[in-house]
Amino acid sequence: MRFALFLLAVASSYSQVVSGQTARDPQEVLSQARAKLREMTGRLEKYACIETIERQYFQHVTPDVEPALVRAPAPTCKAAFASQNRLREDSTDRLRLEVTVSQGREIQAWPGATQFDARGVDEIVRQGPIGTGAFGTYLLGVFENPSVVFTYSGEKLDEGKSVMEFTYRVPVEVSRYRVKVGADWQVVAYDGAFWVDPVTLQMRRLTVHSSELPPATTICDASTTLEYQLLRVGDNELLLPKQSRMHIVLASTRETQNTTTFSDCREYHAESSLLFDDRPDTELPSVKPIVRAPLVLPIGLPVTLALTAPLDTSTAAAGDIVSAKVLKAVRRPGAAQDLIPAGATVKGRIARLEHHLFPEPYFVIAISYNRVELGGVSSPFAARLESNNQPTAGQGFESRPRARGLEFWDIGTFVFPSSKSRYVLPAGYESKWFTLATR
Repeated sequence: MRFALFLLAVASSYSQVVSGQTARDPQEVLSQARAKLREMTGRLEKYACIETIERQYFQHVTPDVEPALVRAPAPTCKAAFASQNRLREDSTDRLRLEVTVSQGREIQAWPGATQFDARGVDEIVRQGPIGTGAFGTYLLGVFENPSVVFTYSGEKLDEGKSVMEFTYRVPVEVSRYRVKVGADWQVVAYDGAFWVDPVTLQMRRLTVHSSELPPATTICDASTTLEYQLLRVGDNELLLPKQSRMHIVLASTRETQNTTTFSDCREYHAESSLLFDDRPDTELPSVKPIVRAPLVLPIGLPVTLALTAPLDTSTAAAGDIVSAKVLKAVRRPGAAQDLIPAGATVKGRIARLEHHLFPEPYFVIAISYNRVELGGVSSPFAARLESNNQPTAGQGFESRPRARGLEFWDIGTFVFPSSKSRYVLPAGYESKWFTLATR
């Protein structure tokens, strides 16, 4: 399953009404909250945060055939909504990205990268549902859109405090909510609600919903709920969600939920510059500046690698940096000089980190190594995993994304059957690889 859902504009405002306070005019509250929100979102380009996305995949099950999973006989939205009370969690995965805002749109990079990526997030994350908006462009879109109509709905309780609720609707003619259909983008209408504190003007909650999605997406319904908080970053406060939940119902009677949280936020300094990286995601930059060295690797030389630190599936995520030590010197057959000495450090990233529950429980960990450090110099490195380490057929999954060919040849995929809720690869875990040609 692969699709990209981009929520590039959305409404919001601030919520929380203190019991006993003198009633205020809702339109006045909305106007002041919008002004405060614009001032806050105008500073977003100065900040970057790490976003961790936990994705859950649910499958329709037939009670008479428990615990076997069966597909719905016809992929229709009517069948999907009818089966919502018969869903079982099928698998989970986790990924981590760095995010900021530039020119009114969210841009991403792998954590620790020296540059942000110029491509869309759907080109960086090739599998599963992915979207943008939670970091800030949900807020930017609606409040800078003069055609959005807001309606006051009344007061509600939020954690024992009274809040003002407003609703909004964005018609397709002025919408910036885009869904990817194949290789094309299609604009759709959306609506939602938000809660505002009339005293502090702080947003507490925002919802985004669209059911008017193109049939070609096979998405029946998409909704996002964001719970907001103020975070102190540097000398200023930053409005970010405590968490954002994006829920998608598919015509195939599958459902997904993305839970996004933010951490490690930082402020750019005046001497910093925002750069863009157009290189493919198989050429992942390391934290250190990349220095092209004269090291040239031929294809087919064996390399035995050992992890330098444990890899725990309960905390690790796709995008995290991993490193390994070269256990045996790498040299050309018959050559006296080592190309890579024993003890050299090889670095890369986790490409996939998944936990599958059916038909049998197992973990998938995929790693791509792309740099070797020799004498303080970082040089290109590429390798493929020995076939004996590769997953066997019949595990019920694909070891690489479909139709990607050699682009994913340098990603080694490990499968670990386990009924436990976590799996830990210990420091020193060994795997055998073969070099791919570099130049």
